[in-house]
Amino acid sequence: MKIINLDIVNEKLFYEKLDNGLDVYIIKKEKFYTEEAVLVTNFGGLDLEFVPINEDKMVTMPSGIAHFLEHKLFEQEDGESVHDFYNKTGTYVNAATDYKTTKYYFVGVNNFYNNLNYLLDFVGSPYFTDENVLKEKGIIIEEANMCLDDIGRVFNQAIYKNLFNNIRYDKTVIGSIDDIKSITKEDLYRCYNTFYHPSNMALFIFTNKDELEVLNVVKENQSKKEYKKDFKIQKKIYNEDLSVRKEYEVIDADSRINRVCYSFKQSLKDYNMSLEKVSNYLSIMLDSLIGSLSNFNLELKEKSIINGDINFYFDKEKVVDDIILHIHIYASPNDEELFIKLLEDEFNKIIVNEDDFNLYKKDNISYYNYSFNNLNKILYFLISKYENYGRIDEEIIKDELNINYDEFKEVVKRFNIKNKSIVSLKKQN
Repeated sequence: MKIINLDIVNEKLFYEKLDNGLDVYIIKKEKFYTEEAVLVTNFGGLDLEFVPINEDKMVTMPSGIAHFLEHKLFEQEDGESVHDFYNKTGTYVNAATDYKTTKYYFVGVNNFYNNLNYLLDFVGSPYFTDENVLKEKGIIIEEANMCLDDIGRVFNQAIYKNLFNNIRYDKTVIGSIDDIKSITKEDLYRCYNTFYHPSNMALFIFTNKDELEVLNVVKENQSKKEYKKDFKIQKKIYNEDLSVRKEYEVIDADSRINRVCYSFKQSLKDYNMSLEKVSNYLSIMLDSLIGSLSNFNLELKEKSIINGDINFYFDKEKVVDDIILHIHIYASPNDEELFIKLLEDEFNKIIVNEDDFNLYKKDNISYYNYSFNNLNKILYFLISKYENYGRIDEEIIKDELNINYDEFKEVVKRFNIKNKSIVSLKKQN
């Protein structure tokens, strides 16, 4: 077992890659009563084109299949509901599928080892039949129809769909009605056998128990299961450039307020730095320019140009020969045209002095400490690092914290908003 020292927060993260490829991360907090485990597979709504295990040709799966698979794993061959098992001890269990991952988790205060074994067993024991797949279609189609009326989902899908030309953000995580209807048990098994291999998964455990004892429980559980060795997943890597599909779209909706998302794409190659450093510098830059305590944010609120804070989010996409960064800025403007003009003016004259940079650098350290205050924040922090970088280790933490003003200025110099897409959600009068 490897110890990853998180010195900045005076914590230790215990890590081991099992023989079957499963990454296991354990963080121990002796004074916490609540315990949680999260099992993550790197399979989400974007993963529609791949070479299935034991096959040699690329296939295209129906949209929504990762979400459908998540639903079906809660149905066990013995007829017992996964929820019924956890409800017996007052333990909460759930799952979630997004564009890139599917997560299964439980949270409870007792029965930890049984809960942990059951999590690994039910996710590791698919049971699909023609009958239970057909039954599930009705449930998911109803959920999909409800999503069509969820203006927040419609808004967010338009944001991603308009920004990308080839990456499959034109498909929803839940899937279209026609695609849901077309899913078969054979499709589900092909996806499961390909993406639910331990080498494509990670287990995060938050516990008050001895970390070695917990690891041995996981090892014993996994030793009883057989998996194909030396298996490598072949997913389609898209050839995506920096152009956008659609530069501007208006969505008329039954909404209380107007909302707008200003998004843009950038190439990691343009920065000539590690993803960790660029991500951190961009976060500092955006926080200092438009964050909740920035002069720009406060002034726009005081003048009633916006309602509430400006928020931002950024992510990355691995494409052929590059990584594309995409940044999304959300606001609720009273005057959208003026807001966009002022925002672009702010980005075209970026000024962050060294004193401000150092202040935000210290704020990063505070964020690390803040993230380790409770269970949910700790796990979110760790899982987000894993999802962003594919691993967690001291080097990632060092790269995020060992930053300097000269490098920051270089990032600011290369930053641009040329490749933009705007989605506007207009309230109905």
